Amino acid sequence: MKVAFITPYYLQSTRGNAVTVRRLEHHLTAAGCQVRVFSREAFAGTALVQGIREFGPDCLHAFHALHGGVTARQVCRELGIPYLVTLTGTDLYGGEADDMAAMVEALAGAEAVVIFHETVRQRLLRLLPHPAGQIAVIPQGVDLPDIVAPEATGDFVFFLPAGIRPVKNVLFPVAPLARLHAAHPRLRLRVAGPLLDESYCRRVLAAFAAAPFVDWLGEVAFEAMAGQYAASHVVLNTSVSEGGMANSLLEAMAAGRPVLAADIEGNRSLVEDGVNGLLYHGEADFLDKAERLLNDLLLRQRLGLAGREYVREQCSPERESAAYRHLYHAVTGQSKPTDSKP
Repeated sequence: MKVAFITPYYLQSTRGNAVTVRRLEHHLTAAGCQVRVFSREAFAGTALVQGIREFGPDCLHAFHALHGGVTARQVCRELGIPYLVTLTGTDLYGGEADDMAAMVEALAGAEAVVIFHETVRQRLLRLLPHPAGQIAVIPQGVDLPDIVAPEATGDFVFFLPAGIRPVKNVLFPVAPLARLHAAHPRLRLRVAGPLLDESYCRRVLAAFAAAPFVDWLGEVAFEAMAGQYAASHVVLNTSVSEGGMANSLLEAMAAGRPVLAADIEGNRSLVEDGVNGLLYHGEADFLDKAERLLNDLLLRQRLGLAGREYVREQCSPERESAAYRHLYHAVTGQSKPTDSKP
């Protein structure tokens, strides 16, 4: 099976789409698929079409409905290669009218649309009531670290891994954690992620500079993120919206770190409040739960272990790649793969 990935990001390894694509590329290749990545950072227009033509894939796999799916639809129309689309982030959560129209056309032309969790289905169906292809639920995978490091000593670290753009709402935790810092001077908020929105970044960096307990780490290489999770006590997700199963939450839970996440649709696909993490609704609830986590070692340990066990059971990257292989064969009409080879 030969599959061409079309993705908005691959070279910038810290972006969520790049993390997902790189993981799938690795596990699909290990299972015997031939995968070639066509990133919009590196390919455009005729160069992209020509590259795909020369590769000769059996199907196209687009990541992100707008930034990958629209291109896949254009390539499909020109080369006649079937395609599927994975909804990877904020695809379904609003945008310009012209963009939404193009996205709906891309989804309508796909042989399959992949969502990470069943909770996304109803939102998709409101946008696309009668999809021509199947809707497949394939949970994100995550590789478990071999060893979960013990909690760091010294400062108590809340870690927020997120690209600096409005949808990630990275300014949100500064005010409540400032109040908590007044009573707990060893509290630190560490933030890591690329600068993605110029005007918003100016506001964010100014606010960080005015808060002495905030450590702005900049963009941290994906390979170095394991160390950041190991050095943290609690991992945050403060997004306004998520398309389901944020990579940062998956990685934190895999590392055995308790998570405190915004109570939004996408985060509820991973986190069950009080069971394998904590969800907050509003600033007061965030402050209350952040303080509980800071003061209660046993709570942190229980949630961290439960989160790790959840992703171990539900988010296997091998099971993820096997599900995609079966979907590729369904999309192309080829015979189903065996357990180990396509």
